[in-house]
Amino acid sequence: MNSTLMKQITIWGASFLLLAVLAACSRSESIPSQELEENREQTISYTTQSGEQVEIPAQSQRVIYLGSTLEDLLAMDIPVVGANLVHATGSYTEGRLEGIEDVGNPGDLEAIAALQPDLILNGYTEDADRNTAFAKIAPTIPFNSALPFKERVRELGTIFDKKDEAEKWITKFDAKSELMWDKLQLEDGETATIFLQLGKKLYVMGNRSLGVVLYQERGFAIPPAIQQNIIAKDQTFIEVSEELLPEYAGDHLFVLVLGNDESQAESDRMMQSPLWQTLPAVQNGNVYTTSAEWNTDNLLALEQLLDELPKWMNR
Repeated sequence: MNSTLMKQITIWGASFLLLAVLAACSRSESIPSQELEENREQTISYTTQSGEQVEIPAQSQRVIYLGSTLEDLLAMDIPVVGANLVHATGSYTEGRLEGIEDVGNPGDLEAIAALQPDLILNGYTEDADRNTAFAKIAPTIPFNSALPFKERVRELGTIFDKKDEAEKWITKFDAKSELMWDKLQLEDGETATIFLQLGKKLYVMGNRSLGVVLYQERGFAIPPAIQQNIIAKDQTFIEVSEELLPEYAGDHLFVLVLGNDESQAESDRMMQSPLWQTLPAVQNGNVYTTSAEWNTDNLLALEQLLDELPKWMNR
């Protein structure tokens, strides 16, 4: 066999191999696109809280979330590709935001469209105009992130075909809560108050956010002033002056402080005041100061709170 023929065979062989590799790569790259298209074609009818019927993918693969509880979706392993990350700043999100693009707040239309979502959840439920604009990009659901956390879990389970996972999450959370209260061993009737320091303003929190853990059935009792002036009036919190501290202070005080110099300085000043020193919780050493990032009831935070609370209380 002459050298010219050998070169031709070598070239033909190399060319055939290259074509085979390219064909294989093309097939492997097309499979996810085909699956994504099939997922988009398979839809279910979802009824929003306002009664509107929306056709959504049966198995969403590219979700945009706009709102304050992105952590709910992360806890349930929902495939989020974009979100307004301004709210996702807590330590409990560490390592959980990779691959999620920041689309701005309350959501840039071009940035959202570029991600080619198959479903958009808009937590700003009263923003009808933006919901209409979002719906031109992908099916859009107004999602009420202010719902009690167990209702949010179940709603996400319905939207993303994860009803079993939702119930398992709730069961696991309840079981872990029982173990935590076994460990804390509270006396009957022990009360607790959540103070939130934001700059120069001091707030008393109700039974949402951190309160959903503290005020569980086996948890702390709610001080009468909080029950009457916040919860009974369907409020989440109220602003108070320092003169009202004795009225709202329970047997245990959880002081949440925003992470800036002004908030820290105001909190320090309050805790050094003569009035603060007269509170029974202060005199008994039952004051727990921590970051305002725990002023939430998102699912990732709640999961970790069951571990954090005993640490705060040294129990």
